[in-house]
Amino acid sequence: MFFSKNKLKFLSDENFPKAIDDLLIKEGYNVKKVSSGSTDKQVSKTAKSESRTILTFDKHFLNKKLFPPKKHTGIIVFNITPPLISTTFSLLSKLLKEIAPSKFKERLFVISPFKFISYPDNLFR
Repeated sequence: MFFSKNKLKFLSDENFPKAIDDLLIKEGYNVKKVSSGSTDKQVSKTAKSESRTILTFDKHFLNKKLFPPKKHTGIIVFNITPPLISTTFSLLSKLLKEIAPSKFKERLFVISPFKFISYPDNLFR
């Protein structure tokens, strides 16, 4: 399969829906699923070594001391309850349309149904 060079590469955490991984792949994104049972540190290490943006519902990735955004290609944490496929994919698609791929590097994004937040500086003012 051909992957666009201007699109992000994702590392999908085990808690992230495979259905969304499949939708992203249909859109031309390179998505890799972590192995079942991977620790957060293993997820972080893989993402960094492969220059992938993490997709997760795991709130541990909000800990900027354990997972500093500056050392990652990008981290996207979803704060959506319940994590409906349609809502999650719609919000992710909106984020990907609003933010250039180059802006994900060294940044943490938090997606909730009502707002997007980015760290270290909020791009959504």
